[in-house]
Amino acid sequence: MIKIGWGTKVALLYIGFVLLIGSMIAMCLNQKIDLVCEDYYQKELLFQDKIDEIKNANALEESISHTITETNMELIFPTIFKGEDVAGKILFFRPSDASKDFTTPIQLDERERQNIALTNFSKGMYKMQISWNANDIGYFDEKVIVIP
Repeated sequence: MIKIGWGTKVALLYIGFVLLIGSMIAMCLNQKIDLVCEDYYQKELLFQDKIDEIKNANALEESISHTITETNMELIFPTIFKGEDVAGKILFFRPSDASKDFTTPIQLDERERQNIALTNFSKGMYKMQISWNANDIGYFDEKVIVIP
């Protein structure tokens, strides 16, 4: 059996520690980092407007609901907007992969509903951010949806 002196043991421990730290740095440098949006700081300046829109949406008696079938997702807007000109957009934000984010305009039918094909989605979790205007009042709602 070979005896290893205490100086050699300290050197091996030090080399092992350096290799561990080096591999941790290499893993950190290879991580993909997606920002929520590219113009984050400009949007932060408009945050009070977003707070007001959220308050307006929360003040409604009904909130936007959704149902997911095998082929599409149906958004159901509150009946208070019946006959109103509703304009806005829906952002589907995928926290785990920014390349799967997409935006679609709000185009309600006569029943205050909008259908979105599930072919636009990948399976998994999305944050659905709905921003709309009706009667010159802004609204904003955010929901988490899971596409099966």
